[in-house]
Amino acid sequence: MPRGPITEVAQRALRTQLERHARAACKHQCRAVLIRFRGAYAYVDALPLRRERRADRAEIPVRLCRLGYLGDTNRWQYAFFTYSDMKYALSVVASGSFEATPEQAFDCSAGVYLG
Repeated sequence: MPRGPITEVAQRALRTQLERHARAACKHQCRAVLIRFRGAYAYVDALPLRRERRADRAEIPVRLCRLGYLGDTNRWQYAFFTYSDMKYALSVVASGSFEATPEQAFDCSAGVYLG
């Protein structure tokens, strides 16, 4: 079960990990990683290289996943964002676990929405 709120140290660590990983693993699909924090959760979005814009010219981020803080910056509960119902659903990563590193969670979601 997620523990919260996410400490500032954990927030900085998560932001650093995901930005570094996205630059290395998705540089041809992802321009930026956007992370919002609320309580025990971190909501991860991405700005794809293809530039979709609304009429007001604002860029449209792609929602990827929600990470639930488990008290360790390398172990998070993973929930995949589903556009069909606009909700986050607990999901497994490639290892078969509901718990993931930030990089594993990013890869699972980005593989679907940015790949």
